[in-house]
This record gives sequence, C-alpha cells and structure tokens, in this order.
Amino acid sequence: MRLTTEYDRPASRLLPAEIDASAQHAEPSVIDWLLHDDQVIRECFRHAAAILKNATGAAMTAVTLLDEEHQHYRAAVGMPLSPISRKHSLCDHVARHGDLFVLEDALADPRFGECVLVRCFPFVRFYAAIPIKGPCGTVVGALCAMDSAPHRITLAQCEVFRHLRAMVENDLKLRTATAIDPLTQLFNRRAMLESVRRRWHETADGEEIGAVMVDVDWFKRYNDAYGHPAGDTCLREVASVLQSIADAHRMIAGRLGGEEFGLLLCGAPRPALETALEDLRLSVERLKIEHRGSPFGSVTLSIGASLARKKGAVEPGSREGVALADRALYMAKADGRNKVVII
Repeated sequence: MRLTTEYDRPASRLLPAEIDASAQHAEPSVIDWLLHDDQVIRECFRHAAAILKNATGAAMTAVTLLDEEHQHYRAAVGMPLSPISRKHSLCDHVARHGDLFVLEDALADPRFGECVLVRCFPFVRFYAAIPIKGPCGTVVGALCAMDSAPHRITLAQCEVFRHLRAMVENDLKLRTATAIDPLTQLFNRRAMLESVRRRWHETADGEEIGAVMVDVDWFKRYNDAYGHPAGDTCLREVASVLQSIADAHRMIAGRLGGEEFGLLLCGAPRPALETALEDLRLSVERLKIEHRGSPFGSVTLSIGASLARKKGAVEPGSREGVALADRALYMAKADGRNKVVII
C-alpha cells in the first residue's frame, strides 16, 4: 500500500508537519448554507464529480461536505451514498492532510479499518481525494474518487483533481460574493430571504421553524453622535456576536439592511429559541459599546421572533413567518427596547 500526496510522491504516514492548519472545522453556517444552497452550487458539484469519474475511471465520485459531526455527500456519481460520521470518514483524513490524498488499497493499512466506507458497503479499497476550501480559507469538504478494487493514479489524473478543485473553489467564491454583506460578512438580505423560503419548503410537516428580526436600538442617534465610520464598526461588532450565537445554536444569520439583522432556526423548540435570543441580547449588552443617545448608555438590541409549526406547503408560509417576526420586533420596541419578544 502507498499513500501518494503530491503527484507520485510516496508517503508511509501522515506527518504532523503535513497537517494543514486550515483543516479546522468550517463555520457551521457556511456548511449549512452549502448543504441547502440553490441549483447553482449543486450543478457545479455535479459537473466536477462527473468529470472526475471520466478522468479516473473510478466506480464512484462525489463532492463531500464536512460539518463538526458528519460527512455529507453532494453530487455522488456511481451510486447514492448516505451521510456518515465524520470521525469514521476518509474525508476527515483528507481535511487534516491538506493536499491530494491517495489510498491505493485501504485494506493494506490498519489505520483505515474503522472507516465506514471501508468496512461497510460499498467496501472501498481505492480512495483519492483533494480538500476543498471555502472563501474563508477553511476546509469545507473534498472532491473524491472511490472504488471497491485497488487502483493507482497517474500524474495526469492528479492534475485533474487540482484543476477541478480550482474550478469548484472559484465557483464557491463567486457564489458567496453574491450572498455576503461586505460590511458584516453575514449573509445579505437576498440570501437570507432565499434561505427562509427554501427551509420552509424543506421543513417536514409538524416541524417548527423560527424566524427572527433583530434591530440595533436607536442606531440613527448613534450615527449622529459618533459618525458613520464608528457606526460601521459598531455594526461589525454586533454582527460578530450575532454570527457566534448563530453558530452555537445552529442558526443562519444575515444582515437585512441598515441596522436590521435576521436569524433563521429550524427544528428547535421554543425554550431553545428563547435561550438563544436572550443569550444574543445579553452578549451585545456585555460589549458595553458607549451610546450617548440611548437611555441604557450602551448599544443594545431589540429582538422579535416567530415560531411556526409547518402544516402543509403554504400556511402559514415563510412570508407569514417573517411578517410575524417583524410584528414581534415592533412589540419589543414599543415595550421600551432592549427586549426579546416571541409570538
């Protein structure tokens, strides 16, 4: 057995120096977006997997995505594959290795005996993959080729892996550029509303989905008192907290415009939503960003949310959920601000 990492360079083990620092887990929101993005990214993945299958002759090819706990298959060509534990996935080795990873015969190396693909159907023996990085530089998954028989890889095929990776990463960069707010690095209004609509249609009947509207209290007064550059800095600090809370509670965060932000949460009960939003309100309050125009003396948030249980394809519908969250935000402001209201 031989591990090939760069072109045809043999390697008998994964050395610590070869482990890529960018293999840290990608932000959950990034993976969540990739797992649910529209046809643009899915088509890119599908074409990359199909080209790789033709170039390598492998029985199966796929783009895989990694979250903290699982490996997810996207655009699998050759046979349908289900998500598996990240801990027991070959893709996790690829993410930590950082470059083209080739396993000519998995059965010849005891380190890979616990990998699900090796010990269970489709009983993979040959595996070659190259990590894919998101725009932020962290590994989000891999482009891989697999076969149930041992296999070798040529220099030309190594180049195909690298060209396809460049293509996928470039498409990810272009796609995210249209979905990201440049000031805060959160998803923009269009991407957030697309996410709400898409998640509503993907949510199973009886499951709850939470829509959240967040507003920085008296922000116009803040801009008037401190100037727009300070206002931009304030929004970036608030956005950083918002993203941190969103990642911790598996939510999608976005900037809807001006000082208004949004959150989307699926499948969580009301107590979990209440905890997450109160955590957000308190976290921004603890920043203690001075605000002379606020009666609280510092920057605070008003938060409105709706929690709807899906019953059929339309009612109450994604737009109604957002409208209810907006009404809850109005109630929080009317009640003195720096509050969380859920209806």
